[in-house]
Amino acid sequence: MKSLKRIGLYCVVVYAAITVGLYWFQESLIFFPMPVSQDHQFQFQTTTEEVWADNNDGRLHGVVFQSSEPSRGIVLYFKGNMGNVGHSEGIARIFLALGFDVLSMDYRGSGKSTGPLSEARLLHDAELWHEWATVRYGKRVRVVGYSLGTAFASHLAAVKNVPQTILFAPMRSIEDIAVERFPFIPGFVVRYPFRNYQKLTEAAGTVLIYHGTKDKVIPYASGMALQAVLGEDDQFTSVAGADHYTLPFRPEVLDHIRSAWRHSL
Repeated sequence: MKSLKRIGLYCVVVYAAITVGLYWFQESLIFFPMPVSQDHQFQFQTTTEEVWADNNDGRLHGVVFQSSEPSRGIVLYFKGNMGNVGHSEGIARIFLALGFDVLSMDYRGSGKSTGPLSEARLLHDAELWHEWATVRYGKRVRVVGYSLGTAFASHLAAVKNVPQTILFAPMRSIEDIAVERFPFIPGFVVRYPFRNYQKLTEAAGTVLIYHGTKDKVIPYASGMALQAVLGEDDQFTSVAGADHYTLPFRPEVLDHIRSAWRHSL
């Protein structure tokens, strides 16, 4: 009997330790930053401009990829959870080809951006970038999110009346994915729930979602679940055979984006 009690106590202690560890160190499971020095010079083939946005407890850095034609407006591109803006040029070219400037920014702790992390801070940072863009471009601001970045794109679609939003490989929520991967952990442990399904119910503009059926990073089923909250003018596109990394560059995706955005205001 005593041995059973010891085993039970041991299991409780281990479970509590794992739960506490996931609560306090989950940033290391969600974010994979690549910081650089403040004087680092990114190398791009496109003409760019470095821009900054000050928050209350740090400083945010971004890069504007500039269209070679008179700009139709700007796309705010919220990238995934890995690397820094030095890896954003490939996605930027999709929208440069349509005549848009593209702003890609680093999240706190990555690239040249600084400041402590929290869900509320990151969502507020996204709003700061939208405010920066509206000062320069007026209402000609569109939003694109990829993977984790769809959380910030969905947030802006909900709170800033964005006319056009594109989401590549979005999740229904980080909370759902965390519970699926760690089913023994209670949902309240997740400090970065990023509930896209709630945000998209409030989106006033048009939302286009693309998700590859072979995505092993953000499960296809998680993105597909967002169909339930899309409006009549929104669209979910299933891309057969596309994985997480090839999705935005698939010919059928590029053709669809060109068709949807080429002539719209």
